[in-house]
Parts: sequence; structure tokens; C-alpha cells
Amino acid sequence: MAKTIEMNADMFGGAFVVVPPDGGGENLEVLILDRSQDIANFWIMLKSKCDMEISKVDAQQRQQSGYR
Repeated sequence: MAKTIEMNADMFGGAFVVVPPDGGGENLEVLILDRSQDIANFWIMLKSKCDMEISKVDAQQRQQSGYR
């Protein structure tokens, strides 16, 4: 990710890498290229990605508890 950020320094708008524990889902890696460097867009995108992953985990856990 660091190399990608360096290569896009003139358009860098933010980046995040989320690595959940084993069995916690896929890694989430996003590079935002935005010349305006809008901080609100960065946090909105991170929050929405996290909300989607939380919903997936919640649904999986509810499904697993239904089989017990």
C-alpha cells in the first residue's frame, strides 16, 4: 500500500487497510484518489465499508446460532 500511495502522491485522498483476525472475513484495502482530499468523504467511505462488514458478520453469527 505504501508504494501505491507514493506513486499517487499528487492525487492521494486517503487509504485504509483493515485486517480482521483469522476467520473474521476478508482483508479490506482501499486507496482513495481524490485531489480535493475531502476528509468527510474519507470517513464516510471507511464507515460504510465497516458497516457492511459488520452486517455480514452479524448475519453469519445469527445463522450459526439458529443451528444450535
